[in-house]
Amino acid sequence: MAIFVSSLIKGFGQMEEIARWVDGQGRDWLGVELIAFTHDEDYWDRLNRLLPALTCPLTFHGPYIGVEAASPRGTADYEHMVDSYRRVCGLAAKYKVKHIVFHYTQKGVTEEERFRAQAVSRENIRTVLDIGREFGVEIVVENLPLPASDQPLFDNEEYAGLYREMPDLTGIIDVGHARLTGLDLEAMLADWGSRIHAYHFHNNDGVRDCHNRLDDGVIDYRALAGLYRKYTPDARIVLEYEPHAWVSEERLAEDIRVVRELYIVAAAG
Repeated sequence: MAIFVSSLIKGFGQMEEIARWVDGQGRDWLGVELIAFTHDEDYWDRLNRLLPALTCPLTFHGPYIGVEAASPRGTADYEHMVDSYRRVCGLAAKYKVKHIVFHYTQKGVTEEERFRAQAVSRENIRTVLDIGREFGVEIVVENLPLPASDQPLFDNEEYAGLYREMPDLTGIIDVGHARLTGLDLEAMLADWGSRIHAYHFHNNDGVRDCHNRLDDGVIDYRALAGLYRKYTPDARIVLEYEPHAWVSEERLAEDIRVVRELYIVAAAG
């Protein structure tokens, strides 16, 4: 199974640089997760110009800047969300992208709003899954960190419940987010491992969503490898570091080597 590097590591301005570095490694098991956002037409044009030059495996992170997936049907925000995901899914189909990461919201809700907002979000998740199916690309639904204010739209139990409610839903587990929300990873994987098709790997201090490199934080990725091999040995792994982590190409190559040895090679043999 493939390891991917998120282009988040270089930020929007240097997407091409990290994509070409990954592509230049010439490994059929190493790819790039491109941030496929529609918030800016110049950025969208850059993405479209970059893709024909790449031969490595690809995944996309779906749009959320300027796109709120919990927008009620019939609103301009809802139409914008649907249009954005149709554009991204069409591009993903053209370039045989392995998956598209989906955030079911970008905001917190008050306790009074939660029930109504959850109903809207569930309907919209089904809509986005349908769009993915129409274009023949996989949408993976991510567990999210706690919002800066108010209540999370779905708590850990409710996030797991989405798999029960939607038999066609597949997911990506963000390990950094799971640490912040207290998600019981082993219980989650024991119940739904066959439908967890990818991970976001990064580290944090247990308080903030830092997106640090693997050995910079409280998460023990060596210990996690056993759960991966037991429950999800075919899942894709995406290293999702933020630019502030200041990861050099040499350190990134070392993280890729460690992850491949711990997770991929060990799972295969």
